[in-house]
Amino acid sequence: MDRKEKVKILERHFGIKSKYLGALSFAYEIQTDGETYTIDREGRIILKSGEERQLEEILEPRPEEVEAQAELGVELEIPMDGHQGNTLRNILNLIYSKQPLIKKVLGIEEDLVETDFIEALKEERVKSIDSFEKALNKIGYNGHPGVDFDFENKTFTFKHAKGEAAIWLFALINKKAKTQKFSQVKQTETDNEKYTFRTWLNSLGMIGKDYGEIRKELLENLSGNPSFRHPKREEA
Repeated sequence: MDRKEKVKILERHFGIKSKYLGALSFAYEIQTDGETYTIDREGRIILKSGEERQLEEILEPRPEEVEAQAELGVELEIPMDGHQGNTLRNILNLIYSKQPLIKKVLGIEEDLVETDFIEALKEERVKSIDSFEKALNKIGYNGHPGVDFDFENKTFTFKHAKGEAAIWLFALINKKAKTQKFSQVKQTETDNEKYTFRTWLNSLGMIGKDYGEIRKELLENLSGNPSFRHPKREEA
């Protein structure tokens, strides 16, 4: 990705027009209420403190943003910036693979992604966002009621992101989807829901004390033992 693409992505993300700083630095600058982002001639994004920041880090919701959205009880809307068609498909595949557990975690009955839809999408060649949109149109029905795609505004929305824990779950699913070339579509069968879901949360990056309360809340409605794969065997 060249620096002009990065500038355009940041402009859309913040809703602020960049300023070109001229021939001495050849840099672009974007000023928000709390930060100044300078995109230098090499395409690096530099904060006013001099620290370099990756584009993906800026696009991810900050903890204070997650808390604010949780208090409002709103759905989680995320820009498509940084995504390709295959990574948007990864989001649906990741959700589908753990859907029975995610539904229990969120306390909902309806599927977020339908099986017939996933099977149909699996047959489509998807690389770019345009090809992903065409694939959805070809399939011809909304088989992903838990995730809404707005191709006109280049955003997508998780419909069941109510509460801080759910927002973090979907935010990390989004982040994981960007890093994977392919994600499995087979649903996981388990006799220890808490252990299976906890290890999956770890794979999403929900690791460490900072996520302790969030993990606890997400595991609350599940059965089993989060610490041991076979708890009875460990107790024996």
